[in-house]
Amino acid sequence: MKKAIVFAALAAVIFTPVSFAATQSEASSAITAAVLKNNEARKAGFEWRDTYKKQLGPAKKAYQKGDYDKAIKMANKAKSFAELGLIQASKASGFGLHN
Repeated sequence: MKKAIVFAALAAVIFTPVSFAATQSEASSAITAAVLKNNEARKAGFEWRDTYKKQLGPAKKAYQKGDYDKAIKMANKAKSFAELGLIQASKASGFGLHN
């Protein structure tokens, strides 16, 4: 009987979904990192057209509304876009296509 109770308690702990809500600070940091990376891509001449309009802008709006999970998700996506733009810039300069 004790084993069944211990097993049931253990199963409840293992299979209970755990949700860690993002904090305001984490969202702010993610947005700041994305903006800085996007500025690098812009300086290199390879900012992706919709990075700000479809990712950073909505991330900032989500942040202002207190939806920090969404803000982080969108900011991280924008940062990825900027990083890909920087990769494009490095490849293009290697082929003499862009300064």
